[in-house]
Amino acid sequence: MSKNRLHSKRLVKLHATNILFMLPAFLFLLVVVIIPFFQGIPYSFTNWKSLLNANRDFVGLRNYQILLTNEHFLRTFGNTFSYTILYILFANVIGLCIALALQRSSFFNNFARTVVFMPFVVSLTAGAIVWNYVFTDIYSVIFNKISPFGLSDQVIYAMVVVGVWRDLGYCMLIFIAGLTAIPQDYYEAALIEGANTFYQFKRITLPLIVPAFTANVTLLLAWGLKLFDLPMVVARNMAAAETTAIFIYDYIFAFSKAGIGQAAAIICTIVLVVITRIVTYFFRRMEVEA
Repeated sequence: MSKNRLHSKRLVKLHATNILFMLPAFLFLLVVVIIPFFQGIPYSFTNWKSLLNANRDFVGLRNYQILLTNEHFLRTFGNTFSYTILYILFANVIGLCIALALQRSSFFNNFARTVVFMPFVVSLTAGAIVWNYVFTDIYSVIFNKISPFGLSDQVIYAMVVVGVWRDLGYCMLIFIAGLTAIPQDYYEAALIEGANTFYQFKRITLPLIVPAFTANVTLLLAWGLKLFDLPMVVARNMAAAETTAIFIYDYIFAFSKAGIGQAAAIICTIVLVVITRIVTYFFRRMEVEA
């Protein structure tokens, strides 16, 4: 048997093994996400009331017209985007700063990385309950102020604190991976040329960790725009904290307007896909080869 044929058989075996390992995840995604999404598209063009009501009369684009002129829906979009922008900004900035401080492997740095990353393995619901206790029973008592979760002008910022606390550890690890992949020769050459630390960070570090920004911003964008459990736990009845995901949940399950809720879900998905594509394209254009 020739070497090329043997090599081809090994590649086929390797790819077949990889596909088999990935198949359960693909099937789960197909059954839980993709199929229900496409099944729900026709419902968004009907006056479907609820899961218990089988009557579905075709109403065309009326549900979409209602949503695009509905102040309640537009306000939830504003709340969602306000949270997402602040959440992405602070999680990436703080995560990068910590990554720069802990990028060198040592006993203390490895321990500190573990401590910073630990909140990420906690469910956002559990984290929200803990932070609700912190703001209500500790912050309010010490400073004699109302919990930010109870104030309309502060609740978004309080939710951002919880979101950043939970996910900055993930951002830190992605940035550390990007930092360790940068060849040290670049920094040595820059030192010989007399470049200071800030110039090295600006001209070497930042351009070469753009792929880490791509991964972090893209994922956090999706997580932020789909935010549901955090406001559901800490500010369920507060209009200033209501996100688009809660709007969709209420209209499908609570208000018996499932057709409108499904249309809102379609709009949210389209916005998420479009913004994600734009952000990914922007960062891909900025990436450079190490």
